[in-house]
Amino acid sequence: MNILQKVSTLVRANINDLIDRAEDPEKMIKQLILDLNNQLIQTKTTVAQSLADQYMLERKLTSAREEVETSERRAQLAVDKNNDDLAKTALQRMNSFQKTADEMDRQLNEQRKESEALKLALGQLEMKIGEVRRERDALLARHRRAVAKERMTKTQNLINPDRVDELLDAITGYVDKSETSAGAYSELDLESDKRKLGRLEEDDKLDKQLEELKARRQPIIQLE
Repeated sequence: MNILQKVSTLVRANINDLIDRAEDPEKMIKQLILDLNNQLIQTKTTVAQSLADQYMLERKLTSAREEVETSERRAQLAVDKNNDDLAKTALQRMNSFQKTADEMDRQLNEQRKESEALKLALGQLEMKIGEVRRERDALLARHRRAVAKERMTKTQNLINPDRVDELLDAITGYVDKSETSAGAYSELDLESDKRKLGRLEEDDKLDKQLEELKARRQPIIQLE
């Protein structure tokens, strides 16, 4: 991929899409800016080289055209002096330099187009870097909000109202059962205490009856 294709790819890059696809948008956007700056340096170097080549071709074209004019003047001078051989030699030299000039002119036109394309790409790349820097904070803030919203939505989906009601009913039933069980045990303890007290009362009554019986039997035993 040549420099223009690389720059074109970066210039066309949709920053929002890059951020949306990134696992870590903050690292992604930092890397993007780093890549853009590196590409900017390369593009500037390429533009400088292209302009240097353009200026070199311009000098060579100027030199070739000057040689064409010089050779033509010499051919005219040889004709004026009736020296056809020198005139032909001068014309041959003129034709050679003209061919060189035509080729230089063609190359120069192509070089100028490439230089203009590179300068345009450079300008677009600088604009893209400015765009990324301007939108960086806003994009990252947008992404953080989106992540937070996604998490909240997932949490809300996990907390199903119907499921919560079911859980509350189950918990209520468990509590009711526990309370009933505790009440039953308490009641059993109370009944046990009542039975113990009843036996004590009955034993006391029997003791009293026995004492009364002994008291009544005592005189009879003494008479006998």
